[in-house]
Amino acid sequence: MKTLIVVLLLLLFSVFTTYADWRKDSQPSDQLANLVKLVPGTSHWMFEIGERYKNLYWAAKLDRWEFAQYQVEEIEKLIKVVQLARPNRAETAQEFVETGLPVISDGVASKNWDVFKRAFVKLNQACMTCHGKNDHAFITLPVEPVTASSPVLNLPD
Repeated sequence: MKTLIVVLLLLLFSVFTTYADWRKDSQPSDQLANLVKLVPGTSHWMFEIGERYKNLYWAAKLDRWEFAQYQVEEIEKLIKVVQLARPNRAETAQEFVETGLPVISDGVASKNWDVFKRAFVKLNQACMTCHGKNDHAFITLPVEPVTASSPVLNLPD
């Protein structure tokens, strides 16, 4: 019986040592290596950018210019996160920041649907150029999104 208890205690000890909290108990170099492994790819950030892209379009279409500007600002923040998380994509992301964002910011600032619409087409082109340069040309965005995801826009069902 004592042997069984010792064996169980050893097994229990090995389980706890196997699952030690590397965030607290590891060397800084191991912590950093694990954190780098945890940094996700860009797909989830790009998904959010896509949602903001649609909301941007519909905010402008519904004359919700302040909300449209907010979408532009959030897209820019997300692009900066992508640049930090994926340095290999930083250059093409910067090209997008420099070509797509100023044009769409001006389109939103105009508070004129026709001006905005032309700027949105250029934003779309900047998106597609970036996707193409990153081997994701198969991911295309509509120039006229049919829906928005934000309840702020109160789109009809």
